[in-house]
Amino acid sequence: MGQPPAMGVTRAPRTLGILSIIFASIVLFMSLFGVVGLVVPALIRHAPPGNDSDRAALEMIARIYLMIGAVSTILLVMSATLLALGIGQLRYRAWAAVWTVRWGIVALGTVVVMAILVSQMFSGGFMDAIAQKNPDAAVGARQVGHMFGAVYAGMMVFFYSPYPILLIAFFSRPRVRAAMTA
Repeated sequence: MGQPPAMGVTRAPRTLGILSIIFASIVLFMSLFGVVGLVVPALIRHAPPGNDSDRAALEMIARIYLMIGAVSTILLVMSATLLALGIGQLRYRAWAAVWTVRWGIVALGTVVVMAILVSQMFSGGFMDAIAQKNPDAAVGARQVGHMFGAVYAGMMVFFYSPYPILLIAFFSRPRVRAAMTA
């Protein structure tokens, strides 16, 4: 009978390192555009005064861009950190194993914060511009705003939670941590 195959070093850190670099690069690039949107609220503050309806619409736009900018800034910081961790994972660095689990825990917390920010973007003042035009539609507009907020918050959790969970699961395994010795 043949010998059992030798247990080699797991390739999970290398594979996850490549995925971390790819995901981080994509999110980093895309979040740069959202961070640039933080300029819009400053520009709106200097817009010439108009009637109340125009002012309400401009405030709504400023609020949207502010929330998008806040979420994009969080994504920028988290993806830049993931990019550094991905390089460490790819090179089997011991520090990358420890910090990847920490990053995953922080990432899950930031997903909750981002979901709250996105849900708040659609509530409150967002639908007030519609309500000013037609007071009878105020209740319906607020309900629609809450529904949009819940849908976008759910999408945020759905798209951004799996990878941190995957990283925590893999880099918490003793075999994977033992492989990270460089």
